[in-house]
Order: sequence, then C-alpha cells, then structure tokens
Amino acid sequence: MKNLLFILLGTCMMFSQNNRFIYEVKYKKDSTLKDITKENYYLDITKRDITYYNRLYYIRDSVFTTTGQSPINRLTSFLIKKKNNPSYQNYEYIGDVNFYKINGKAEQSWKISDSIKTFEGYHVQRAVTEFGGRSWIAWFSKDIPISYGPYKFNGLPGLIMELYDTKKDYYFKVIKTEKIPEGYQHISLESFTSRAIPVNEKELNKLKLDLYSNPFKYVLNGNLTIPEGKKLLLDDGTVLSKEQLKPAEANERKKLKAFNNPIELDKAVKYP
Repeated sequence: MKNLLFILLGTCMMFSQNNRFIYEVKYKKDSTLKDITKENYYLDITKRDITYYNRLYYIRDSVFTTTGQSPINRLTSFLIKKKNNPSYQNYEYIGDVNFYKINGKAEQSWKISDSIKTFEGYHVQRAVTEFGGRSWIAWFSKDIPISYGPYKFNGLPGLIMELYDTKKDYYFKVIKTEKIPEGYQHISLESFTSRAIPVNEKELNKLKLDLYSNPFKYVLNGNLTIPEGKKLLLDDGTVLSKEQLKPAEANERKKLKAFNNPIELDKAVKYP
C-alpha cells in the first residue's frame, strides 16, 4: 500500500516530528452475531502525549476549523497518555451527556517469537499477550521504533502494525501514516476532557447500569433540554420527540445490552 510507506531518511529524522498512524478497526459489538463494524481510529504521537480516538473527531475538528460550527455526529470514548506518565486517561462516553475520566495503567507482558513476515512493505515480528480477558497476537515493526499501538497496547520494541485477538472479534491494522502539522490541536477532545467527570471502574459500572434502567434520564431529569418543536438524535440515527422517549426505552435497553463484546472483555457490564 503506497500511501502507508514512509520515506526512510533515517530513524532520527523520521521520528523527530509528530506522527499519526491511522488504523482500520473491525470488530463485533455483539458476540452472538456475525455483524462486523468497521471504523478508522487515529493514533497521534507527539513529544508530549499519545492520543487514540475515532476519526469522527478529526472530521468534527476539520468542519469546525473551516466553518466555525461543530457538526452533530456520534460521540465515542478516547484515550490520552502523557509521555512522562505510565497511566492512560480513559475518557468514556456511555451514552448520556457526560464524559467520564478513568486513570489506569495498561501493562502487557509480551512474548516475542522469531516469526517474521512482510506487512505492507515492512518486516514485522510476532508477539503474543493476554490483556483484558482476551489472548492477542501482534505484529510489530522495529523499522518504526515507537513502542505503541492501537488502544492501550504498548511495550513492544516497535510500532504495532497489525493486531487481533484469537477469536477474531477485534482486528486492527495500520492503513496510513502522516505527519501532524505543528500547532495542531485536538479541539473537540480538549473540550470534552476539560469537563470530564473523574470516576473509578466501580462507579462507571454503576453509571452504565443506571443508564440501562433509565436510558433517557439525562433528558427526563433536565440535564439535557429538548427545545420546543425539536427532537433528540440518537447515536444510531434514530430521531425522537420528548413524548416518544418513554415508549423507546425498551429498544434502547436492547441496544445497550447488545454491546456485550468490548475490547476489554473482562470489563463487560452484566446487564440484567
């Protein structure tokens, strides 16, 4: 893939700049179905931090920079890790009006094998680990001496170019690389991080269960106001008036319960 390859002018020069690695991600939201969701995620690596986020935020920022207005699009969770901090800051979006911030380390104990193959012009090497209740296989490249990969995966002596779990519920691969312009800002992410609510895993789990019990509580309790004559746009494109919220609760619970297959399977919520 020609647009994937860097011009290798020397490792020092190549990685003195801010770099973006774009991953194609294929995954099953519902482990009981064969349906596959495909999205692109960005891994931005700068001198200060590592940021992993859905392409939707890049589009959101591009539109805002051009027009001064943010488009209405789906919100998703994202990750930030400061270079001098071993912990990831996980900004979780669960479907209400808030983002929730959880700090935690993500350490993997990798077993590196002698298996080598070519991936999009790079020599990559195989490594395996256990993480989040899954067994993972990674192919990393020492040609790109960056010890990170998609999501929270890190610690290998090269960028993770390809990653998948043994059940093939999640599959990541680098499809493009590019340099990040000097002064680039994550406008949307910075806006959400500034007002994120700190919680721990137990508190977040309770919030998810509360939302399942009352899917539209953030509207009904006044935290989000629907102006007269306006409607609520859900993440899946469904449009509801305030009068339609109560009848739609059962379907919303069904959608929440169907997302039973998160990356970290051991953190899946046990809905009633």
